[in-house]
Amino acid sequence: MAISVLPVILLPTMDSDRFERCTFSLQDRVSLLTVYMSELPAFVIHFQGLHWHRCTPYAECKPGLIMGCDMAVAEVSESPALKAYLQKSSMSERDAGRLRHFRIYLGKGGCHEAFARSVYASGYGKFSRAVASFTNGVKLQLGRR
Repeated sequence: MAISVLPVILLPTMDSDRFERCTFSLQDRVSLLTVYMSELPAFVIHFQGLHWHRCTPYAECKPGLIMGCDMAVAEVSESPALKAYLQKSSMSERDAGRLRHFRIYLGKGGCHEAFARSVYASGYGKFSRAVASFTNGVKLQLGRR
């Protein structure tokens, strides 16, 4: 089967020139990628059940790496990198089946990739994070049926 890259979260703007900076934090397998863009509020991307992350610098991003994920979080299906990671890990088959490969290209911010159970976006407030988390859980449950 061929690799496909399907956008699942679009950033508020597709203009990578508006990118200013981003921060990545990790706590208890939940990570936050906060993207700062000029004249827009910060955009927060949550990777739940994170197992692996890397950031490829802008100068090293080749067209094949950034296709389909320019200013958008995309899921990479049939990912050879994820398959190789799973072959080396001692993860249960059930947990391995839940792991997905996500990618986002931020222009000068480079390309961030993550192997995680799920991804969702939210604002700063607790309420927006709770709503986004609930919505993501519903989507995951519907997707398993």
